[in-house]
Amino acid sequence: MRNLFQRFAWVPLVATAAVLFYAARDLPTMGDPTAPAAEHVSPRYIEHAQDETGAPNMVTAVLADYRSYDTLGETVVIFTAVLACLLVLGAFIRPESGEASAGAMVQSFGSDVLDATSRILFPFITLFAIYVVVHGHTSPGGGFQGGAIFAAAIILVRLVRGSALGLQLRSTTTLAIASLGVLVFFLTGLISIVFGRNFLDYSGLPLGYEGAHLREIGSLTIEVGVFIAVTAVLVLIFQVLTAGAED
Repeated sequence: MRNLFQRFAWVPLVATAAVLFYAARDLPTMGDPTAPAAEHVSPRYIEHAQDETGAPNMVTAVLADYRSYDTLGETVVIFTAVLACLLVLGAFIRPESGEASAGAMVQSFGSDVLDATSRILFPFITLFAIYVVVHGHTSPGGGFQGGAIFAAAIILVRLVRGSALGLQLRSTTTLAIASLGVLVFFLTGLISIVFGRNFLDYSGLPLGYEGAHLREIGSLTIEVGVFIAVTAVLVLIFQVLTAGAED
């Protein structure tokens, strides 16, 4: 019976794809100026985004304010993806005695030139990552991009210095940091509910500000949460993939 199910497992997949392709025929043509989104939604964001959210960058205004609930879903998806990677790669399985631990880092390349270069680059990459997060309201950037840049800086140092690096976090600790980033995002929306607003309605945050400036601070708060989560997730994947690596 099990072999029979496996043999015909493609049937629901093909049926679902057929329904989706059939429904896609009713979607408006990409770039159609008469599409409902182009006539109603887009003009609304273009005309009022900066006044309402304090973000001259409309992309950030949509992602971190108007569509913040969906962005929370994307952050949770990233967090769930790393959990799947950890389970597949066996990150939480205790190693046998004599084997390398799951937190072991890749060994150092042993090059003074690489070590000096990574030390010089690290603060500049970190500063740029912070800039990308903070200035995401006025220029391209945000928590996702800033987190990826900062994670790259950490991975660079760990690749060069390896086990010589003093700070080595366990997989469970890094996972807790990633959870903290998702929690910051979720609690920002929850506080709004406590003060009588809708979930992720930043106008309910008790910060002593009003209007667009208050929503700007709320957007920055969730961007910081995304930054923490993305950084920890990428570093955690690197840690697991390089666990027990040799020169």
